[in-house]
Amino acid sequence: MPNRQNLRIAVLIKRFVSTGGAERYAMEVTRRLALQHEVHVFAQEWSYEGKGKIAFHKIPKFFAKPSWLNQLLFSYHTDRAVEGSFDIVHSHEKVTRFDVMTIHSPCVRSFITQEKRAWKRFLARFSVLVSPRKLGWLLLEKKQFSHHPAKLFLPVSENVKRDVQANYALPDDCFSIAYPGVDSKMKKSADRGITGIAVRSNLGISEDELVFLFVGTEFKRKGLDALLRGFALLKPCLNTRLIVAGGGGGKMREYVQLAKKLDLSKHVLFAGLVKNVGELYSIADACILPTLSDPFGMAPVEAMLSGVPVALSSSAYCGAAEIIRDGEALIIKNPQDHYEIKEALCKLMDASCRAELSRKGQALAAEFTWENTTARTLSAYKEVLRRKKQRHQPPIC
Repeated sequence: MPNRQNLRIAVLIKRFVSTGGAERYAMEVTRRLALQHEVHVFAQEWSYEGKGKIAFHKIPKFFAKPSWLNQLLFSYHTDRAVEGSFDIVHSHEKVTRFDVMTIHSPCVRSFITQEKRAWKRFLARFSVLVSPRKLGWLLLEKKQFSHHPAKLFLPVSENVKRDVQANYALPDDCFSIAYPGVDSKMKKSADRGITGIAVRSNLGISEDELVFLFVGTEFKRKGLDALLRGFALLKPCLNTRLIVAGGGGGKMREYVQLAKKLDLSKHVLFAGLVKNVGELYSIADACILPTLSDPFGMAPVEAMLSGVPVALSSSAYCGAAEIIRDGEALIIKNPQDHYEIKEALCKLMDASCRAELSRKGQALAAEFTWENTTARTLSAYKEVLRRKKQRHQPPIC
């Protein structure tokens, strides 16, 4: 077991890039680790510019599809590549060899266990037998979550931890929550002065319009359907605009048509994928995310740090809601209820309500830094090394 301060760390992730939730999380933590430790990244592709020195190792990618087969091969090759060479193997992917694993998403097995109707659970189980894809994912996941006393899991929220424990019999001491951080530059980027005026002008939004902002790539999972329907209920008193930022997950045309059907075409702006979301925070009067499933959800916390008041789904749907304490954001208990969403929008139209949410939300979001996430990660490493050392100590006679 290493007694030195400098650790030799292997980080496993298929794409070491700055786009995507899991990928960005891995990059932000890894580049901070590299400032003090010897870090090696095993990936199929990467794009990195940073102060910390990182050694990259190419893991072959024979094909992108089917993704489950690529994942199995990634697990196989990383298993061979890191064997016996590192103090800590930290994975952000479903693999079989690791010491610490950051869990970014709910279990694949949840599609069976979350089904309340017995006959549908039976059909779900049967579908596994005839689907190589499902079988491959489930076998890998089962191996991943097999209990080992010297391994630690770092879910990004309590929501994710609960999901894992609902599917696999793992005790609490296998887990340590490591919430994502927020880029501190986000606070500076939301300049509501000249920048905000220019952005509004470029988007064709007048200064007196109240702007609601929705940020999310997968429109269906992020709850855009109910949001549009709730927003439509405000139509009689509308001097508002809803900006929808995100690619749509292949559903852009469908939601543009829904907005047209609801007679909202003049009030909803589909901005598509946005490189600098900070510009949108600079003109947003409020941010709303009625997500149906989010392990954490960075957009609402980024908005808070930018001083934008936020409404988001409860912790049953969104991991970020776990951090909300006393009035830092509005909580939507049922994100599928567009009448409840309409009520949240009405509250956000009140300037005094927005001011209070902005003040409290910004103070809360400032606590969630990537430095804190990295510190939690290093604490997990220390605990794993302690457990390994304990297991290798000879018994006392």
